[in-house]
Amino acid sequence: MEQDPRELITSLKKFAAELSISIPDSSIPLFCSYLSQLKQWNKAINLTAIQNDQEIVVKHFVDSLAGLQVIDINDEANILDVGSGAGLPAFPLKFVHPPLSVELVEPSEKKGSFLRYVIGSLGLQKVTVATMKLEDYVSRRNSQRLFDYIVVRAFKVDQLGGWLKELLKPAGKVVLYRSAKVERDFKLTGLALIKEVEYELPAKYGRRVLSVFAK
Repeated sequence: MEQDPRELITSLKKFAAELSISIPDSSIPLFCSYLSQLKQWNKAINLTAIQNDQEIVVKHFVDSLAGLQVIDINDEANILDVGSGAGLPAFPLKFVHPPLSVELVEPSEKKGSFLRYVIGSLGLQKVTVATMKLEDYVSRRNSQRLFDYIVVRAFKVDQLGGWLKELLKPAGKVVLYRSAKVERDFKLTGLALIKEVEYELPAKYGRRVLSVFAK
């Protein structure tokens, strides 16, 4: 079911407000264009199984922004999005805070093409894409490039803790977007769980958890 753009704007701001998240008016055109591009490209490549506009707004956009409950973004902050897929959660975070520096690591060339198209069409600055596996990214990266936050959503990372640790600044954090709290035997090598924040998605779309790890 498609929404009128004005309804989309209203629902996005309303649902975000339920999680105490403010959506600046300047970001609304970015969200609208991104939604349109996501749906168009989804006809050719598998970016999301969700077809309903409201579900996309809540389950993708608002859920991505829910990370702001544990991410302290300032003008100097940089974020690495591992297994970025369709650009989630990185793009919504970037939309609401343009000075944010973002790198998206996505092994799929097709999805990487979509990410670059979005960056170009929306004129996003300080956003780059690396189409490779995380282990290759770690071995090839500029050794000076370390991140304040590494965000991971819908991507299995339980065997990747050592690589994630290599990419963090000393006080950096890894934020996992999850459907449940981490299991007792869950480990990220070299990282420790420091907090978990549970929240309910608006419109009864389910319960989510942000699991935060640090060195």
